Amino acid sequence: MTGRRVGSSSCGIKPCVAATVLLVAVVPGAAARSEPGLRLVSFSPAVISPNGNGVNDSLHLRVKARAGALLGLRVYAWGGRLVGWKRIRTGVSERGPELTWNGTSSSGHALSDGSYLVTACYEDPGRLLPARGVRRPGAAEASVLRPPWRRSGCLANPRVVRVERLAAFVDSTGSFRQGDRIPLIVSADRGEANVGLEQDCSGNVSFPTNRAVAAGAAPGLYHEVARDPQGDEFRAPVVIRDARPLGRPRPHTALVVWPYLTWRAYNAYDADLNGIPDSWYQFWRQRRVSLTGPILRGGVEDDHKAAAPFSRWLCSRSVRAQHVTDVELGRLPLSTLRRYAAIVFPGHSEYYEPATYDLLRRYRDGGGNLVVLQANPFYRQVRLDREHNAVVMTDYDARQGRSDFALAGVGYDGCCFPRDRAAPYVAASGRDYERVRWLFRGTGIGPGEAFGVAASESDRIDPELTPRDHVVAAQAIIRGKRGVINAAMTWSRAGRGQVFATGNYTFLRMGRGLTYKLLDNVWRKLVG
Repeated sequence: MTGRRVGSSSCGIKPCVAATVLLVAVVPGAAARSEPGLRLVSFSPAVISPNGNGVNDSLHLRVKARAGALLGLRVYAWGGRLVGWKRIRTGVSERGPELTWNGTSSSGHALSDGSYLVTACYEDPGRLLPARGVRRPGAAEASVLRPPWRRSGCLANPRVVRVERLAAFVDSTGSFRQGDRIPLIVSADRGEANVGLEQDCSGNVSFPTNRAVAAGAAPGLYHEVARDPQGDEFRAPVVIRDARPLGRPRPHTALVVWPYLTWRAYNAYDADLNGIPDSWYQFWRQRRVSLTGPILRGGVEDDHKAAAPFSRWLCSRSVRAQHVTDVELGRLPLSTLRRYAAIVFPGHSEYYEPATYDLLRRYRDGGGNLVVLQANPFYRQVRLDREHNAVVMTDYDARQGRSDFALAGVGYDGCCFPRDRAAPYVAASGRDYERVRWLFRGTGIGPGEAFGVAASESDRIDPELTPRDHVVAAQAIIRGKRGVINAAMTWSRAGRGQVFATGNYTFLRMGRGLTYKLLDNVWRKLVG
């Protein structure tokens, strides 16, 4: 046995060598490990605008690699909190150190504006490298723990590029009145963009001098609309208030509050350029979104379609309304709020600052009225970190006694079911109907009759938290993904004030004939 090679007595030297070669051939990534590691030499520009005008239309990478090796450019996009990283095939490959990408997929489809992780790999990208970090449940968490782009035959440190053809935002969290200059920031190639101010309710566009709100501009929600010579368009919401001072409204005036904080929470913009949009709706562990900056997609707020019918109704009626953002609301003194007959929330007012909640509760208990026209109001707390341009979510469920049910009368029950499961409201009957007969005036809706439709996010009452003096004016029972979802249209009294809540996200989209009559009745009852 002394000095004899292992295996030589059983098969001879040549067959054993052949077997060894065969074993090496089936090890994943073996070829990639034999290649010299790829190293990024240059990556520019950090922002591309692939619109064909010759200005930053393409991304250029230069890498250090084995001479003559076939290299491929790989792009990954974040697919959301339930998916994580997903690959977008580019069809870009070169036998050389330089790779160019024009923002399209291999099929020629132009990718939308957003951020994308870009890497270069050998033809054999090698093995997926071991996981790093703490293992957490979910596909998105798995793709962060062991990202699909971290492979032995790819760049060790890939980069993120922003695709941005055109962008705009208003550098403010507040509203503007006649004569105020709107601090609009526009990002466009060569600075070439035309900007107009579009009124939501009418679609009329004006081109004010020096970006100042024109004299006589009606209060309400507007959008700054930027357009470049290539036909790209980007919007930015603007709240314009009445010329009268906030503390001196006329009698029977409502204070309309637009949900700036929720607009930011649902934003898909990636401010820190790590490839993952800065929102907990994109990745649950994130707790910060930018306070100001562009809104993706296209600058249009998430609840725009759901709230637009309110703007159109408002413009069609001779009613009195002042307009502010929810950020401004929390900084108004209670004495000012008490000068308004009601505070109206036409948008998706899901997020709030604790001090704002407390202020609203004192206003309501002291005799003020609240009107909530979309679902899921006052659901989660946030705080503003202006020094770091951030909105920070501070809780999920523990609200330190600040219950959505206790303030609005209803609270979140469920959402996100297929559209074909939407159900009609059914009006109350008996004594309950008699108490809310004012709501159905002129609609033709009698006790126990079905009307309209409830879809998307829905709210229910809570037997312990909803104010004791309440009436479910109408209710829809919806078959959700995991059981029944309730949409409760509710009128309640607390302290000396009243609250009307629709209990559903799509109340304003039930059709002009029905929605307008219900809004007329709510306004008459709670505003005057």
